[in-house]
Amino acid sequence: MGSDDRLAISDGAACEVVRPAKQTSDMLRLAGNFRIEHWRKGKMIGVYHAPNLLVNEAKNRLFNTMFNAAATYARYETWYLGLVDNADPTPSPAVGDTYAQIDGSNVWDTWQGYDESTRPAWTSGASASQVITNASPVVFTIDATGAVYGLFLVGGPNAAATGDNTAGSGPNENILWCVTGFASGAVSVQDNDQLKVTYSASS
Repeated sequence: MGSDDRLAISDGAACEVVRPAKQTSDMLRLAGNFRIEHWRKGKMIGVYHAPNLLVNEAKNRLFNTMFNAAATYARYETWYLGLVDNADPTPSPAVGDTYAQIDGSNVWDTWQGYDESTRPAWTSGASASQVITNASPVVFTIDATGAVYGLFLVGGPNAAATGDNTAGSGPNENILWCVTGFASGAVSVQDNDQLKVTYSASS
């Protein structure tokens, strides 16, 4: 009977890959959008959109109102809309624009050719699903012929006055919240046209 002498060799390896837990992130991204209906002689002749540029002045005010214990910053219950002219200088909104430089060093000027005696009020409802908006459109009744570049939103003690650019100070400063141009380009308007504006801010 033959012998069976076998050498059995085996080898094994094990590896465990451990990954660090994925960090969660909940970033606050503020955004906004204007929707504008253009009416002429009782008929809607266009719908325009304009995503807003939120300026640094507005971000600072937001953080001061929410978190700054050194001063009591008023919450403005009413904000006001204005129109941006398409005239020289060629409008170029920037994050460094401020209320105090409206019709000043901001590279855009206001369009004041409308019937309303003040900047129309933007009156929002309650925020829901991280969106706040106005239920009824804000109406500009145009009283001149020209081209409108876009819109801006302001708040503060003097903000209702058409053409105002008073800076104010501390808790009672006037604030430029945002400024923007129409996504489709400047809009030609004429006397008695109406621009009906809805603004929604979201996160």
